[in-house]
Amino acid sequence: MNRMAKKRATKVDKQLRIAQFVRMISNGCVNSQLLQHAAKEWGLSDRRAHEYIREAREVIIHDVDHDRKEVVAQLLHTSQTVIQEALRKGELNNAIGGMNVIIRLGGLEPRK
Repeated sequence: MNRMAKKRATKVDKQLRIAQFVRMISNGCVNSQLLQHAAKEWGLSDRRAHEYIREAREVIIHDVDHDRKEVVAQLLHTSQTVIQEALRKGELNNAIGGMNVIIRLGGLEPRK
C-alpha cells in the first residue's frame, strides 16, 4: 500500500479496532494472530498494532480489576454448575477440577 494513500484512523475507528482486539484476546488469540489481523484488515504496521494490543490489554485489565467481585462470583457460580453437571454424568475428574477452582478462587488452599 502506498504510504501517501494511507489515511489516519479516526478516534472512533481506533476504539472499534481496540474493541475488536479485546474480543479476539478474550477468545484466545495470540499476538501473531492479532498482528496478522491488523495488517490484513486495517493495513497497520507492527508498531501501531502493538500499540492497539497494549490498549486492548489495558481495557481487559481495567474490566477485571473494576469488576473483580462480579468476575469471582460468576466464576464460582459457573464452577458450581460444572460440578453439578459433572457429578450428574459421573465425570468425577471434572467435578474435582471444578472444586479445585472454587478452592483457589475462595483462597481455601491449605497453608504450606
